[in-house]
This record gives sequence, C-alpha cells and structure tokens, in this order.
Amino acid sequence: HALVQAMRGMTLKQARKVIAYASLDDSKLCAADVKNVIERKAQVIHEAGLLDYFPPETNLAQLGGFDGLKTWLAYAKVGFTPQARQFNLPAPKGILIVGIQGCGKSLAAKTIARHWSLPLLKLDAGRLYDKYIGESDKNFRRAVTLAETMAPCILWIDEIEKSMGQGGGDADGGLSRRLFGYFLTWLQEKSSDIFVVATANDLSIIPPELLRKGRFDEIFFVDLPEAQERADILNIHLSRHQQDPKTFDLAALVQVTDGFSGAEIEQMIITAIYRALYEQRPVDTALLVEETKRTVPLSVSRREDIQRLRAIAQERFVGVK
Repeated sequence: HALVQAMRGMTLKQARKVIAYASLDDSKLCAADVKNVIERKAQVIHEAGLLDYFPPETNLAQLGGFDGLKTWLAYAKVGFTPQARQFNLPAPKGILIVGIQGCGKSLAAKTIARHWSLPLLKLDAGRLYDKYIGESDKNFRRAVTLAETMAPCILWIDEIEKSMGQGGGDADGGLSRRLFGYFLTWLQEKSSDIFVVATANDLSIIPPELLRKGRFDEIFFVDLPEAQERADILNIHLSRHQQDPKTFDLAALVQVTDGFSGAEIEQMIITAIYRALYEQRPVDTALLVEETKRTVPLSVSRREDIQRLRAIAQERFVGVK
C-alpha cells in the first residue's frame, strides 16, 4: 500500500521506470523501496526545472518567534489525520503570509515543512514564463501536477504577487490574470494533500480576490521582530556561526537592533564575523554594535511603505506572534 501511495500521481511510463529502477538490486518490490520511489519522483521534479525540491531530512530551518503561527499550524495539522476524514472535514488548503521583507516569511515555509516532516516544493515565478504563447500557462499547470505527484507535501509559492499580481495588466497579454484564475480554481478544487504556503511583500498589486475570506485558511501578517523575537534570532544565528550567545550582552544587542528585520540581524552577524577575521580581532558585543550602526534598516529607508502595510494588516490579517 505504501508503495502504491508513493507512486501516486505518476504517469504509467514514469511508474514503469520507477518500478524497474526500484527492483534493480533484488529483483523484487517491498516496503523498503518506497524511499527509492520518492527519490526518483524528486529527480523527475528536478529534471522538469519548474520546482525546487527540499526533502524533509535536509530541512534544518529554525524560526524564532512566530508563536501564533506555530500554534495555528499545530491545530491545522490535525486536518490531515484519518479522524478528521471521519468527520468529513476538508484538509487545510494553505496560508498566505504577508509582511515586511526579511522578516521570516520564506523561513516560515521551510519551518512548516520541517515540523510536519513533509517535502517542500518551491515554485519560482520566474521559471514559469516562456517566450512562446501558451507555454507559461502550461508550465504552471505542469508545476502543479508535479506537486501533486509528491503529495502529501508543502507547496511554497514565493512572492506570489510577481506571478499573479495586478501589475501585469494587459502588458503581459493577460498572462497574470490567467495564472491567477487557474490557481484559484485549483486551490478551491484540489483533492490532493498539498498545503500551500504563499508569501507576498507588496499588497498593492495582489488581486483583492486572493485576500477574500476562504481563499486561504488564514492570512498572516509578519511585522518586524519584537524584543524577545530579536533575542531568539540573535541566539539562532550566533549559534549557527559557532559563537556562544552566552558570551554576548544579548540585552544590549536586542536594544540596538530595534527596527531590524531577521535578515538584517543575520547579515549584521555575518558581516561582523568577516570583519573580525580580517582584522584578527574577537567577535564580541562591541563589534556587533558597531555593525548595527553601519546598517540602515528597512524600517528607516522604507518607513512610509511599512506604515501603510501595517495599517492594512491590522484591520484584515492575523499576526504571527
């Protein structure tokens, strides 16, 4: 049964190839061959060039904060259980994460896949577009079909506004509108266990229909990290780069990084370590503080845009905290 499930979504030709490949070693098929089948399916996805594949065992994503989102996801996971099916509950469709650049939207998608022990497929809008008429539409449908072969999985659509936003108008021959229409139909009607995580930075070009209640299970807003979240982020990235957080004045670093995004904090740490290696000096609190003073965060350079985004989000979306 597990082997049949693993081959779900494959064409007859693909299934035959996979069976032949899986039975090469011992000339028979058994439960142990499930892994081989999944690896072959991942190879098919890679060859298509439309999706990036991240297997669960290589996903080491860590996310500081986002307690509200993590709690919601714990409840949502129940929707994939047999018990939920007994009550005729629909499986969760997915979420849209809107927010400020560099504040963990992409990391959230990876973390969901890690916590649920599911493969992660990333759909890059740039790979869909083709110079030939009709090919971009086919690419999108093909990408979705490939994702269905890997179900259950997480489908991460990064910066969804770039492929389905209103900015294209008629300039792209209506392609953005067609992709958007196809995506909405698929999202509402899909029967496979694919949980969609769409992320967006620019609300101004997102079609209003996408934000309508019921399109996604929930729409979350990611703001700049607060003090405790910045402490978590500092701990994660200092540890990742072989620095002991206990040797730093985290309270001081939390204070000087007020208004920084998670990505800006990470880059500040990386730059400081590079500088320490070059100048042959220790990586300490003073060095990190110096680097924060050299950084102009988005909260300063794009203050008005962030304020507008917050005003909309407070009325319509759920916070991740």
